[in-house]
Amino acid sequence: MKASPKQLKKLFEHTHQVLRLYYNKEKWPVIFPSITQLAERFVQCYSQQPGALHAHLHFYAKHQGYTTNLVVNQCILVTAMCQALKFNKELTESLVIAAISDQICTSNETNKLAAGQPLSEQAQRLVQNRHALAVKMLNKGNVPTGQIQRVLARLNKYASAITGINAVPLYDNPSIIVAIAMRIAKAITPRPKIKTFSINQAIKSLYLSCYNEFAQNALAELGAQLVNYPSGLSVTYKNEQCLVVTKHENIHYLALIIENQARRIIRTSQPILGEYRTQIIDDPILLYKIWFNEQLPVLSTKPDDVSNNFDKIAKLGNTKYPDFKQLEKVISDSEHIEHALRTATKQYNRQAQKAGSLRHSLTMVGLDTAALLCQRVLLETMISNVPHPFSIDIINKYAHINKVITLLISKKHSEKFEFYLCPFAAFIYFLLEHHSEKLMRFIQTPEDEFSSKPVSIAHLFGLKDIQDDSLSEYIENYFSESFSHRALLNTEIKTKSQLNDVDKEFVAIKYLVISSLYDIDIATPWQKQITSDVLQYFEWSSIDAFNSALLELSPQCVIE
Repeated sequence: MKASPKQLKKLFEHTHQVLRLYYNKEKWPVIFPSITQLAERFVQCYSQQPGALHAHLHFYAKHQGYTTNLVVNQCILVTAMCQALKFNKELTESLVIAAISDQICTSNETNKLAAGQPLSEQAQRLVQNRHALAVKMLNKGNVPTGQIQRVLARLNKYASAITGINAVPLYDNPSIIVAIAMRIAKAITPRPKIKTFSINQAIKSLYLSCYNEFAQNALAELGAQLVNYPSGLSVTYKNEQCLVVTKHENIHYLALIIENQARRIIRTSQPILGEYRTQIIDDPILLYKIWFNEQLPVLSTKPDDVSNNFDKIAKLGNTKYPDFKQLEKVISDSEHIEHALRTATKQYNRQAQKAGSLRHSLTMVGLDTAALLCQRVLLETMISNVPHPFSIDIINKYAHINKVITLLISKKHSEKFEFYLCPFAAFIYFLLEHHSEKLMRFIQTPEDEFSSKPVSIAHLFGLKDIQDDSLSEYIENYFSESFSHRALLNTEIKTKSQLNDVDKEFVAIKYLVISSLYDIDIATPWQKQITSDVLQYFEWSSIDAFNSALLELSPQCVIE
């Protein structure tokens, strides 16, 4: 979809239509396609024309009702924060759906409240319990169970707990984003007899009164996003009332406003000062058309280097290298990777010194291990560069996997460190890329205590399962020559009778990682027996002895 005045207008019309679905139960089965398409439109339109949507945070579309204006503002705010935090499209869309669902069952009632009209007792209960009812409605409409329902279940609590006298720990960062949008949208959407805040006032007030670090960071990023795209800012230019349409470098493009209508575009390089204030607008040019005027500069986006890194990973994982020279060619054009490699090889140096050059890095670990080391460093760089609400938690869990493997092989086969760790880096990146909207801070416990399949690495990151076909395809495309990646894959897709000895070593590592982080029994007896056998193979007397040694290493705590 290409952003256009028509598409911008459809955002309001489609939002209004979705908010009416609750009152016609026959249409509940079409909720999923309708609400998903609407979320996609918000995200696509924002990615192409962020300024146009920012301006609507200062507008009240006169031809639409209060609830529609409120929900549009919530969706814009969620999208803006996700864009500023660099979350991917799928994650952003899931949070926009949650924002839409905040009022999906109470459009009429919210309009009445905004107008100062009394509600019946039944309507009051509906407003109070709207999120529980929204979850029921979404489930009836076949919306996949997961993050959207989780956010709605927490939304009222999080919206009130973000600020207050006492700091309340809030662990679900996606819910924080939607709660922030809910608070700000309510403050900036005009209602009779109630003070309306400007967007900067609402952000500042919320920032100064909240205790949560993630919430403060999201608010700061939202503020920076509004500065980068200051559309909607009211200014006076040569004694004329104007509105900032867009900014490109040091040039501002202004819309001359006469009687609340846009008349023409003014281009100026003069410094401008203005203020954000909410205006009730019924001019279609100002609401929809002026943001796509041909006089305005085209927004440019910077390409990322993820595909380039994947090309390198594919070459490293699908090729057997006869010498260091061929291997060096694959990664020699990336300075940051070279630096990371020299640092990563410190553990292979008795004096714990980093390597002096790329060739030195590779020779220190040996030809058999060098390709895996290069893969791991590339993947770790990519993992750290994937923005996610739980990025710190994900990195901490990966660090814990690293420590478990390091300790496990410390008495025997320490040279196989890359063999065991690299596949976990690959699988974590797969989860970030293909299941980012489903990742959670807390563990997902296996439902079948008698399962013949091993515990999944996905459980550590809050997923019930992962798509076997797409995971197998991922391994085949990028790691076809890696025996260790196939072994970890086997523990995700095969049953206990199909596992070989190396597969069982990965089963044991997964069990040790999860059981040492969470005091719950997550494995079947046969997995515990495998773990015991693997520990003995690596010269550990028991799991208790291993856990005691792990505790002495002060493993990273993943619960904030």
